[in-house]
Amino acid sequence: MQAHHDSQQRAELRLAFLKHLPNRVANFARRLRHFCDAGWDINGLALLFEDVQRLAGAAGTHGALEISQQLLSIETILDPFLAAELLPDASADAQLNLLLDSLAPAGSTESARATGPATLGEELDSARSEMPPSHYWRRWGSDATPATPIVYSPDGVQRVSTDSGETEFDIADAELAAALAATGSSLEIVNTVVGNDAQPTVLSPAVPTAREPAPAAPPPAPAAADVSPPPRAAMTAADVAAKAAASLSKSPRVAQSSLPPAPPAAKRPAIKMQASGRIYHLSDCSELSVELDQQLETIGYELELLENADELKEILAALPPDLVIVDASFASAIEDVGPVLKSTRERTNSRLLLMVLSSEDNVPVRLSARRAGADALLIKPRSIEEVIAKLQALMEGSSEEIFKVLIVEDDRSQALFAESILRNAGMEARVVLNAFEVLTAMEEFRPDMVLMDLYMPDCDGTELTALIREREEFLQTPIVFLSGESDVDKHYDALEAGGDDFLSKPIRPKHLIAAVSNRVKRARALQRKVAERDPRDPSTGLYFRSHVLDQLAERLSAGDTRNASGGIMYLDLDGLPQLREKLGLSGIERLLTETGRTLVTALADGELATRFSDGGFIVLSPALADAELEAHAIAIRSTLASHAFEIDGRPVRLRPSIGICGLRFAFADAGAMLNAAERLSREARATDKGVRTFEPPKRADQTQTDAMVDTIRNAIARDSFELLYQPIVAVSGGNESQYQTLVRLRDDSGNLLTAAQILPLAESHDLIVDIDRWVLAQAMRVIDMRRAEGQPVKLFVSQSASTLVTADQADWMISQLKTRGVPGSSLVLDMVLDSVETHVDAIQAFCNKLVPLGVGFCLSRMVSGDVADLVMERLPLSFIKLAPKFVTGTHSALLKNELSQLVSKAHKKGHMVVAQRVEDAQAAATLWMSGIDYIQGNLVQPADKNLAFDFQTAVL
Repeated sequence: MQAHHDSQQRAELRLAFLKHLPNRVANFARRLRHFCDAGWDINGLALLFEDVQRLAGAAGTHGALEISQQLLSIETILDPFLAAELLPDASADAQLNLLLDSLAPAGSTESARATGPATLGEELDSARSEMPPSHYWRRWGSDATPATPIVYSPDGVQRVSTDSGETEFDIADAELAAALAATGSSLEIVNTVVGNDAQPTVLSPAVPTAREPAPAAPPPAPAAADVSPPPRAAMTAADVAAKAAASLSKSPRVAQSSLPPAPPAAKRPAIKMQASGRIYHLSDCSELSVELDQQLETIGYELELLENADELKEILAALPPDLVIVDASFASAIEDVGPVLKSTRERTNSRLLLMVLSSEDNVPVRLSARRAGADALLIKPRSIEEVIAKLQALMEGSSEEIFKVLIVEDDRSQALFAESILRNAGMEARVVLNAFEVLTAMEEFRPDMVLMDLYMPDCDGTELTALIREREEFLQTPIVFLSGESDVDKHYDALEAGGDDFLSKPIRPKHLIAAVSNRVKRARALQRKVAERDPRDPSTGLYFRSHVLDQLAERLSAGDTRNASGGIMYLDLDGLPQLREKLGLSGIERLLTETGRTLVTALADGELATRFSDGGFIVLSPALADAELEAHAIAIRSTLASHAFEIDGRPVRLRPSIGICGLRFAFADAGAMLNAAERLSREARATDKGVRTFEPPKRADQTQTDAMVDTIRNAIARDSFELLYQPIVAVSGGNESQYQTLVRLRDDSGNLLTAAQILPLAESHDLIVDIDRWVLAQAMRVIDMRRAEGQPVKLFVSQSASTLVTADQADWMISQLKTRGVPGSSLVLDMVLDSVETHVDAIQAFCNKLVPLGVGFCLSRMVSGDVADLVMERLPLSFIKLAPKFVTGTHSALLKNELSQLVSKAHKKGHMVVAQRVEDAQAAATLWMSGIDYIQGNLVQPADKNLAFDFQTAVL
């Protein structure tokens, strides 16, 4: 369950980061352009280098590999200058500008130079974007008025005859007049406005009345720094039109005209991304249609314009597109297009989309669109933005997360039949044969729909549905019964318990696929509608997690955050596993729901809170400074700690700890910021106030840390770690050879680094799984070699909780053991109590998979308490290792008493007790008297590369 939550959280973080990546890249590019053009300073260089390092790493982590590679190239250029404390020279500036030119299409939303083309996220408001002026579409209609040529008189006054008389205006610009004559272009007045507040008349090149594609956009305007005009011979009709419009805006002589005023230009939609795909447009040449075509080509779609339905049907049979648009004038032909569209979909096995535009709303129109298989029907669209937004939603919908269906069926053959049908249809299906395992599967799998048999042993579908509906998070999950039951009363009972529908057995595969698909689509659409209206959970007042993550990512992408106020608080509830054991899953869920409600009451205006994980909450505070954040966090903690929660008649007190990170520290992404805040919340447990605030490492420390991380990465790539072994000796004597495996690493100076120096850094930089697997693989190799030599050995191997909850870790270990032929009984996995506590469910599932192979488990740093008791109860342990305080403080009577009780409790559960890091004989004697079973430490033998300890003659 925890692994699933982690995966979902990572997916949401990735989406939030990628959504705002273009803006972050654009902000960085603008600053870098400024330094290249205006000159460098050493502080700016240092800040830019930190930013590009951070952004490149985050982009690579989240899969934006192309952008990451480009940013790394920039980092490579800046690195030697910063290391030598020199400023980049002209050659470096040239290289950087080239890289920025290639980077802009990948992600920028603006450019520091006016010479650059319009980029992502930018509205194309420039006159050079070739947007048609008002009524431009009329010239494509069959009844369009012929263009009226403009006649130039020697006195510089232009006169144009119209139906209402003669209109005249000055051409004061001699260059404009000459350019007009040189180009030989005839211009048409599209509209003339009159009055003292008149806006400039819009001119455009006259075009033939015959329909032809819209003109391509001309080159962008020159940079602000380059003010020299282009050569006269190079002036285009568009240049002439622009200058004419400017001239008109200055002219004092505009004759009165009865022509109506020009309507305001429609605001064009922001281009969110460079798109791709083939679109067929059955166009009626309306104003909306023409503007839509031009916008689609500007965005990047490949557009094919069609004039009649027969032409559309013919080209569909030859080359299928990604989407078909049918304009309102072809409503009568839409049903004829439908069968061809359906045939093309089946023939190509592709998702061919159909969008229909309509000028009226009635049942026949809607029915025709449905019969044609339309994916979207837009009735009287209010703007071009609405059409493009719907079109992009359809085109991007093909990447929607696949449907997840949970099949609850006690008949294995029936379950596998349904699973194979749904999997072949591209859905993710999971089978549960035992009704008692359904709630656990719901927690782990989080299905979009449950397909359930009505009759099962121990618990029928009606009872199980009622149990599912008791869980608040599954209230809206569709539950459909698949049953051969013909008794209508039974149907009503199941529906009354919370079921949504019945499907009768036997059911044809295509009917099953359609039934599942339609219900999941409706459920997802409803969830989206609810989220759009209010991104908060109505039961708690907490915001949905994806909304808060998106807001956080947006703030991190908003220019230079170094001077920004605000930050996040990560609230972690201590002792949640033991509360779960006492209250049960439903009880702990009610507790967390009530905690969310209480947290919302403690928030200030403008703050957003969400539940992030099982016992973790995030508060995004956008306005408070660092000192105010800490005071606010202390107040929130006090509110939660003093609140008297009551679950099933049991009073419950919470012990929250809070980690705080300010936005001004410019984290690479939301994930990095949350990881830091979560680590701080764990560290805050050991403080009196239960709150800890992020402090950035000093530059020298950071440089040293970066060097260490590079050393670790190189060791992973080159297999250059080292292993040492320390014997674990039975107090009462014995012949079994068993050692603790200890990982070491030599740095560039030849110093041997300990696990304590390596592993925390590896874990914080997502390298721990690689190291843990390397150590395990080497341990198995040693076990195999010793068996071949007739000297069997048992190795204790430390593993982090992060590795154990990795989704495929158990399968990887099982595969390694079987491939090498290593008995599982030769291996003991060593875990630390503090890290296991928060992942006890997932680690229990991991251990249960390996128990049948004989693998042993050991819990280190063991202390007395409810948490330790819970973990000991849940995990299939063979050994426990005592916490250091029992070894170093054995003279304390209180500790001696606690130690005796702990050893006694472990022995009652069948666990062997190991005292590690024993250095002196006096401590060993005290430990021996408490009843421990094994001793490990330098008193026995320091760690060594060799496994040569004589266990047979060892005497303690």
